[in-house]
Amino acid sequence: MKDIYYEITGKGFPILFLHGNGEDHHIFDHVVEKLSKHYQCICIDSRYHGKSIHAGELSYHQMVQDVLQVINELELEAYDVIGFSDGAITSLLLAQTDTRLKHVVSIGANTKPKAIKPFYRLTFYLQMICLAVFSLYQKKARLTFQLYKLMLTQPQIEYQQLHDISIPVLVLAGEFDMIKESDTKQIAKSLPYGILKIIRHGNHFLLRDAYLETMQEITLFLEACHQEELYENMSSTTIEDR
Repeated sequence: MKDIYYEITGKGFPILFLHGNGEDHHIFDHVVEKLSKHYQCICIDSRYHGKSIHAGELSYHQMVQDVLQVINELELEAYDVIGFSDGAITSLLLAQTDTRLKHVVSIGANTKPKAIKPFYRLTFYLQMICLAVFSLYQKKARLTFQLYKLMLTQPQIEYQQLHDISIPVLVLAGEFDMIKESDTKQIAKSLPYGILKIIRHGNHFLLRDAYLETMQEITLFLEACHQEELYENMSSTTIEDR
């Protein structure tokens, strides 16, 4: 059995889907239903999530390595990523290291734990305190404790690191996101080809609570990014027909 579980739906240019903390690939079910008509959708369960292995290091660095393992296993020469929350953080780290990555949709990413609004950070700390006792004898509580700890200690991305990402990145966040808007805006500003979209009245969970608006932005971005590729295919077909 492979360490990292993934499912493939549809045919076309590959898009990897990376979910957030405490979730699995099913958060993208509705998105995949739409996009799989035009793209090959590869949905991954992160380590310690879903059907993937529940062992090893729990870090964003390890998440990047796990995604690279899947990419290498599938022998992808080029791919896009749609990442949410932890998955968005992973996508930004991937974009710094893997030249096969061509376009990124980043939903609700943050560069540092302090970019999470104080109210939410306090909530996470209080939940960790409550979980501490149960963690002594309950496996699920230990995992939840570690997942909260991940959010409160990682990532540690400097804005300057984002300057080297030379691919188009759609930076999405909700107007009432748990991530500080200043961090979201600075992420987009630091990216040479960053496009910022703040979804009005949206929260952190855009694919759940602002699905139509979010999907419109994602679809338009992907269509624009792949327009040249589609044009080349159309031109090739026209020449052959002649």
